Amino acid sequence: MGRKRKPQQHTLSVRISETLRDYLERAREVIAGSKGESVSTSEVAKMLLELAKGERLDDRLEVTELLRHPTETLLGIRQKWEQKRLISRAEWVVIAHYLEIGCEGTFEDVEAAGQDSFAELLEAFQALLALRTGGGKHDPYYLGNIGPPAVIRGKSLSDSEAVTQSVKQLIRTLREPGSTLKPVFAGRNFYVAIRDEDLEDIAAVNHALLPHMPALFRFAARGHWLREQRPIRPRRESQDYGFRSSVFPQLTAGDFRLSILLSAEEDLTMAIDMSARDVIYPLGFYPQIREFATMLTRLKVSRHWKGREFFGYTDAAVSGSATHFYFRHRANGIVFGFTPEAWKSLETIFAKALALAELQPVLRELALQYGEV
Repeated sequence: MGRKRKPQQHTLSVRISETLRDYLERAREVIAGSKGESVSTSEVAKMLLELAKGERLDDRLEVTELLRHPTETLLGIRQKWEQKRLISRAEWVVIAHYLEIGCEGTFEDVEAAGQDSFAELLEAFQALLALRTGGGKHDPYYLGNIGPPAVIRGKSLSDSEAVTQSVKQLIRTLREPGSTLKPVFAGRNFYVAIRDEDLEDIAAVNHALLPHMPALFRFAARGHWLREQRPIRPRRESQDYGFRSSVFPQLTAGDFRLSILLSAEEDLTMAIDMSARDVIYPLGFYPQIREFATMLTRLKVSRHWKGREFFGYTDAAVSGSATHFYFRHRANGIVFGFTPEAWKSLETIFAKALALAELQPVLRELALQYGEV
């Protein structure tokens, strides 16, 4: 008996327009998002042709189109959310696309989102799994990202049971006081679940996910900021920018006085008046202020701290004890040094500022525009 011959594969060469090439490139980003490896444009074209025979091709093509203008897309999604209108499957995939980036951050980030936000994300993922109408073919992938559950007295679990138990354990751990757990790959699982799982109708998906939308959208906003370097709000012409009078009290601590202003776009700016040096140091907008406040809290005596914009360090490596704390703005190289007492005063004044009751509505709004940064 002769060997059975494998079906011959054929190569198809076609000319495409610049618009279609751009379309395929964006589709490549979407499809490659959860794989963690490069995917060629030709592979994407082949995949789309094969998907034409299957389900949800329209969703994937819609995602590609929505990602051409991501800020406007996310603004539209937020409007739907606030108006209690149904968000489409493709729009949920866009949220998940940026959410995944927001979970994992970049190599320059020293701060991920908070434990409560990760717990909320896992609860949303759990709610999605409860809507599955197909098998659990993606369960091994999910376990690879979040890890198997602790051994339950030698009981053998199916992959689906293991995913359920693992998610529950992670949520419990994240909710414990003092938890430092950061399951940064949880976003990959949410992305694959909303994109690839066979789920109930879109109304059921919205009903399950909308209670978790504040945390999901903040994750997506963080990913959008990291990728697009702009907040989720309408773009204004440069001549529209300006600052209005402060409605917040000036704060003092030690030799420092802190002023808080809002831009014409309701973004946050601050100015540190260092009276002992006759210097006023400006900060803004929201992401820079958040990072500066984090640096003040996180920098320890014998260590250094590095963020996207600031680098903090002490002289402990030279003198054996920290007599000065320093920060350097990485964009301009300007360095300021402070005694430990002065550094503590800076930390105190920023903590007071970010806790102002009058400022909380502004901070909540900016967290939806930039995410947890």
